[in-house]
Amino acid sequence: MIGFKYPAMLLLLLVPLALLIYRVIRDSRDRTGIGYGNLAPLKTSFKRTYKNYLTALPPVAKAIAIALLILSLARPQYGEEKQDTVKYGIDIFISLDVSGSMSAEDLKPDRITAARDLTAEFIKKMSDHRVGMVVFAGRSMTLCPLTTDLGVMSDYISKVKVGEMPIDGTAIGDAIANCVYKFEKKDNKNNKVADAKKKSKVIILLTDGENNAGNIEPMVAAKIALDASIKIYTIGIGSKEGAPIPSVRNGQKYYMRNADGSLVIPKLDEKLLQEIAALTGGLYFRATDEKKLKEIYDIINRLEKSEIVTSKFTSYSEKAHYPLFAAFVLLLLNFIIEYRILMKI
Repeated sequence: MIGFKYPAMLLLLLVPLALLIYRVIRDSRDRTGIGYGNLAPLKTSFKRTYKNYLTALPPVAKAIAIALLILSLARPQYGEEKQDTVKYGIDIFISLDVSGSMSAEDLKPDRITAARDLTAEFIKKMSDHRVGMVVFAGRSMTLCPLTTDLGVMSDYISKVKVGEMPIDGTAIGDAIANCVYKFEKKDNKNNKVADAKKKSKVIILLTDGENNAGNIEPMVAAKIALDASIKIYTIGIGSKEGAPIPSVRNGQKYYMRNADGSLVIPKLDEKLLQEIAALTGGLYFRATDEKKLKEIYDIINRLEKSEIVTSKFTSYSEKAHYPLFAAFVLLLLNFIIEYRILMKI
């Protein structure tokens, strides 16, 4: 869009218009005066030549030049204006357990694949949100910081699998603390702390086990999240009766067993997950199958909405030099016409 910094200056355009009208009226009343002298032989002065037509150009050129100078003084600007818009969105960190027990097959085809695919489907609906992801086993690792680029997030999630963490186990406290740290780091980097307080911040924690690793106790990490106004939704994954953990060795599939020969059936610490959610104002869910997990994600998507108002701003670039240059060219041409071609006395 085109605008003027000093639009009131445009009223001065009446001045060159008035001068031009005055010149036309004056010339129509007095055509006997000699305005221009021509030093060419007298016989040519009685012939109609191109110079007769050029005599009408100087007053018009001067009027246009003055108008262009006034436009330049009004400071024409060109830019794009962005209006205030209201959207509904949240900042979400998804913390996904990738410990060995997530390969159990009570969710089809297994826990990690069901959780990964449904998480990716959930993120596709997050068009107005910033989403980040943390994975954890015996340690916690940031897979992707907060971003609105859902394509990047989808690429990261598609690569999530069991066995990539150097230490196995379930470090729930470390996972929560890592998410909180990334939230605070993002807010400080953008220097938008006031705006960040208006925006909901949520951690969605998915795990199938009990805390048995890491350096930070889960409830301590939950208290840190509470102090940072971060809500935690916890999701326990797996059937209530549990499932054995498959593994592959030398191309052969087998199930992990205890020292006494019994199958290893990981236990879910539902009480801990309930306490974490209750402390931070979130909710606890139990995903006993992939359909239930999808329903949980839909519930969270409906629950968490917060208003975000984007600021209005206009970015302009100055264009005053264009009419200024045009005025200079016109005045130069007018000088050539008057004093070189018409040879004004």
